Amino acid sequence: MLRARLIALYLPQFHPIPENDGWWGKGFTEWTNVAKARSLFTGHHQPNIPGDLGLYDLRVPYAREAQAEIAKDYGIEGFCYWHYWFGGGKRLLERPFNEVLQSGSPDFPFCLAWANHSWSGVWHGCPDRILIEQTYPGKEDIIAHFYAMLPAFRDPRYMKIDNRNIFAVYKPRDLRGPKEFIETWRELAIKEGLSGFYFIAMVDYPWDPPEDGYDAFTTNPPVAMVTRQNVPPLNGETGLQSEGTKLPQIYSYESFVTNAFPGKIRGKDFFPCVVPNWDNTPRSGVNGFVLHESTPELYGRHLSDAVELVADRSPDQRIVFIKSWNEWAETNYLEPDLRWGKAYLKTTVETVAKGGSDALRVHFINVRTMHHSAHSGYDRFMDYIPNDPLPSSNKWKIMPEDKRKQAYADARAHITWYNTNDLEMETNVNAFEPDSLRHICHFLYGENSVCHIDKSLNPQKKIFVTFHQPPEAHQQFILTRAPLKNIDGIIVVGTNQVHFFEQYVERSKIHLVPHGVDVDFFKPDDSMPKDPNKILFVGNWLRDFETLKHVANILRSSSPEIIIDVVTLERNRALFEGIENIRFHTGLSEDELLNKYQSASLLLIPMKDCTANNSVLEGMACGLPIVTTDIGGIRDYVDEDCAVLCRPADAEGMAGAVLDLRNDRGRMAGMSKGVRKKAAQFSWPLVAKTLLEAYAVSFTR
Repeated sequence: MLRARLIALYLPQFHPIPENDGWWGKGFTEWTNVAKARSLFTGHHQPNIPGDLGLYDLRVPYAREAQAEIAKDYGIEGFCYWHYWFGGGKRLLERPFNEVLQSGSPDFPFCLAWANHSWSGVWHGCPDRILIEQTYPGKEDIIAHFYAMLPAFRDPRYMKIDNRNIFAVYKPRDLRGPKEFIETWRELAIKEGLSGFYFIAMVDYPWDPPEDGYDAFTTNPPVAMVTRQNVPPLNGETGLQSEGTKLPQIYSYESFVTNAFPGKIRGKDFFPCVVPNWDNTPRSGVNGFVLHESTPELYGRHLSDAVELVADRSPDQRIVFIKSWNEWAETNYLEPDLRWGKAYLKTTVETVAKGGSDALRVHFINVRTMHHSAHSGYDRFMDYIPNDPLPSSNKWKIMPEDKRKQAYADARAHITWYNTNDLEMETNVNAFEPDSLRHICHFLYGENSVCHIDKSLNPQKKIFVTFHQPPEAHQQFILTRAPLKNIDGIIVVGTNQVHFFEQYVERSKIHLVPHGVDVDFFKPDDSMPKDPNKILFVGNWLRDFETLKHVANILRSSSPEIIIDVVTLERNRALFEGIENIRFHTGLSEDELLNKYQSASLLLIPMKDCTANNSVLEGMACGLPIVTTDIGGIRDYVDEDCAVLCRPADAEGMAGAVLDLRNDRGRMAGMSKGVRKKAAQFSWPLVAKTLLEAYAVSFTR
């Protein structure tokens, strides 16, 4: 989690619309103003030219996706789109947002700010020319406005505070009937199944937010922050102009930063708004307003002040607005340009992530191995460690088909479970070159997907791989050790794996991070009666089915009342045909599986080998005493207080342990409590913390 939730205001203007064609000429966009900008005084930097994103057209999906990708990489949580509703259903500049909404792309959070003001020619030297008037027709329009935007409010990407949709109003004092508007929308939200709205008023300094039902307030453009605090302008300084030349209003950006948050106000209803830069002379020429000599360093100080203002709030309430993401005609943007590159973006993420682990971005790779329960998979780390998908690379897209086939064939010669998806993922990891924060690319299932991985020479990128299989199985399916030298961190889930990998990499790169279990889903049900004669077996991989059958036959002879529920794959059904005390189950839902755990009296798991074992962990979490094989890494997870550990292939010993436990209710009860307590050590939040510690170590070497 970053130190604050950064929301960048987003101008959806960069595409032609008929209205602008009529007012300003065919094809007009804000780029038109950017292109005509000129330096107006000594040291005045104009025009400012976009960098990585170019002169984009927001009708193009790729442009919107590229913006979101950059924003996400540099600490922005979401965009706040300027939304234009002039009354009577009239909207402008809605196409980019509508397409984001309808396409579901980019998958990047958003909220809305209603720019409720008339459009005039004030910034273009025609202050008396009204282009389109903002109107407030009444309650029917308020209702129509709500329903027009309802699909957005229902979108899972919509940003929230206290589980309520964020909605900002640009001119709260101009809004006619503000209480009616706010109350109506709150009522309609509840009617339509939403959790409500979090209304934010945008106000000028001196801040005196209206008491009309708003939940919080933030600030408007920066002009008043200096003009109303008696900050001296720079216009009189020598060297800025030639004699007789008219200048725009000029203030130093540093003076703005110094005065941006008077008295360092800390009201919980105030969300600071930071301004990385400001110079609207591309729109208004000498009638404009300039904050002169902004630098990434001064902006970093400004943003740091804002972050500190919200630091003592709950994470949900640590909102900082950034004006703006892309107001290019106001020279008010974070997007890369040719002068500073990504310097402002780097300052953004470094400031908001200051403090160690928050500066880490995790990309989980190869999240696809199926398990018998959605609550069982190793990819549960995704629920407990904030993570981002790794972007696809051009390197993969342009790779010739014959090279793909050859690389795939080479991998399959060494890795049994490798497929073309693994090749694509490895290619994308190799191509990924971050220039901010620290990034972890973690292959969750190393037995599937690590063959062509390159060593990371980028100090910001570390490559981690988890290996799950015991050494003998690992060597059976993976015939090469060469890729291990390119890995920064090897995660093992059992101590029996450590010595094997020590042969190929230094010990400091090997980290034991146990497998986790969902102790909130897998838990005992005290209301469910347990049959002492009901035993459970779950699983397939590395299970010792022959020993299980022998145990069943021994129990059938001595205690035919004991029934073993066997939950495994359909392909194993034939193994148990004719064994009368086995009940075969396959294809169970996770709730049905949970029921099996909760209704059994103990868990019986004979194994050929193991590291971690999902079934053992799930049984532990459900409070089941366990009879299993003392092999591999099993003692990393259980001990004699919660399990009976038998020699490999010892059917007699296992059958005897089952009978002894069945006949000793007191011991069973004690083991049941102990095993649940033991399982808590492997809860996903605790295991995730251990994994994060391993990540951190890799950046200290």
